[in-house]
Amino acid sequence: MKRRIHLSGGLKTDWRLVCVLGCAGLAACGGGGTVETSVRLPAAERPDVVPTATSEAIRVPADVAFNYPRFSSGQEGPDARGSASAAGVDGAICFAEAKGQGKAWGSFQLGYAFDHQSKSASHCVVRIRLTAAESGAASKNDGVTDGQSADGSVALVFFMKDSMGLTVKEESLAASTLNRGPREATTQHDFVFDAELQPERGYYVIVSGRVDTSSVEGTASRVELKVSDVAMDIRWDGDLTGGARAAAQGS
Repeated sequence: MKRRIHLSGGLKTDWRLVCVLGCAGLAACGGGGTVETSVRLPAAERPDVVPTATSEAIRVPADVAFNYPRFSSGQEGPDARGSASAAGVDGAICFAEAKGQGKAWGSFQLGYAFDHQSKSASHCVVRIRLTAAESGAASKNDGVTDGQSADGSVALVFFMKDSMGLTVKEESLAASTLNRGPREATTQHDFVFDAELQPERGYYVIVSGRVDTSSVEGTASRVELKVSDVAMDIRWDGDLTGGARAAAQGS
């Protein structure tokens, strides 16, 4: 049975959305080396939301759990390995490593999907908070020529998309490559944006990350990406907290 979130009283429509989505923007269909922004969740698994001017916020994962966790990985070569998994209730981690001839990748999508079951458009304010930690390094054995090298990359994107495949918001949160040398960084993200939700349409609010690594004989590389303290607030009353206001103003 489909879950229903009652943000206010009143009757609800039983109309269901059909999700028809493809690859768009930064998307990659499969292990193509770019962040995945293709999303799909059956309408029966997306909670219905009927907002009003006095609706309380949807706070993920404080009040409701992430309902869109996706993890995938792969490798080619005897000494290559990729992995992706959840990191507690509010995070995800992926890494890839390769030694000798090989390559590997790991990716995740962590977010929340819901159906906007309203007869008219509604305005909401979305706040996203998270900490991203990335690291990476490459090495080569003595005697390996300069033309032989290992590489790796890290990418992290936030996006909000509807069930018609239209992007409401997209923001690059991290993008690095080992071509520029070893990398180790931790960044905190806290941003707010407005969104106009269309009637009777599904919406996805997603943090998507990916790491890739490749190496040749005599070289090795490893990259890792972890997001933690991921929090998503979706409000319809437009009443931002002091912290959210400061984030929206860039202070």
